[in-house]
Amino acid sequence: MSKTIMAILLTFAFVSLPMAFADSEEKLEFGSELQETLGHFWALELNLDENNSELALIHAAHPIAELYGSMSEKLADYPEFDAKLKQTLMDLQNKATTEVTREQAQEAIDEAKTIVAEAQDIVIGDMANDDAFKAQLANILLETSKVEYAEAVNDGIIEEMAEFQDGSAFVWRAKELLSTMNVDSTIASNISSNIEAIEQAYTEKASPSEVSALVDNVIADFEIVSGVESTESSHMEEAFQSPKKQLNSGISPDAIECKPEMILVLNNNDSRPACVTETGADKLESLGWGMRA
Repeated sequence: MSKTIMAILLTFAFVSLPMAFADSEEKLEFGSELQETLGHFWALELNLDENNSELALIHAAHPIAELYGSMSEKLADYPEFDAKLKQTLMDLQNKATTEVTREQAQEAIDEAKTIVAEAQDIVIGDMANDDAFKAQLANILLETSKVEYAEAVNDGIIEEMAEFQDGSAFVWRAKELLSTMNVDSTIASNISSNIEAIEQAYTEKASPSEVSALVDNVIADFEIVSGVESTESSHMEEAFQSPKKQLNSGISPDAIECKPEMILVLNNNDSRPACVTETGADKLESLGWGMRA
């Protein structure tokens, strides 16, 4: 069966699925935020294994600093759980560090993963098990990974390791989603092969344009599964407000604005900005950061 015919058939099937409900876009956005959170957990684990305190803290802080605000809006009807999610994500940067044993850190991460799973059940429900829904989530992750990689790599050199790891983590999450899907074997094989090509390109520090083209190959196959054209996740509209985006737009490091409850810190060596919680600021200062606003 050709891809075109399959896409048409899947599109008609897709229309009858729960995605037709008015809140489907909100669930899709929430799902993508949860998937990115899991990606950050993966990167956190990677850096804990490598005893990299600074990068571990950055990835531990990203979910609460850049994702929680949007997630909280969708949990307005569940204030107690919302408070539980917030506290868990805030505590993560205290509990999952190189200052405790690796086993203790993993316990904190596993606890956070459990909370993420509960959040998915509360907001998304059975829709989370639908392959078309998962395929859309995978494409949001992949679209975001292209942005992260382009910010991270220049002329074969990793200039922003946190963003490089973000891109890698989101590709990994897309692969994890694929492993839970029941899709045509040919399409699944194509996706797996193309993801391997992306991972190899990451290893080789290939040009962003080359990586983007490889990612687009995977996106095209996931579009067949979902029957929906890929677009950037809606919360990416706020991405320009991140410290990195503000810096790239010409705002001076000490004028970077952080979200409520976040504190601006700058690396004393190269003035790199980061928005973290007060506890995170204390920890980063012990690693050579300062000038909190």
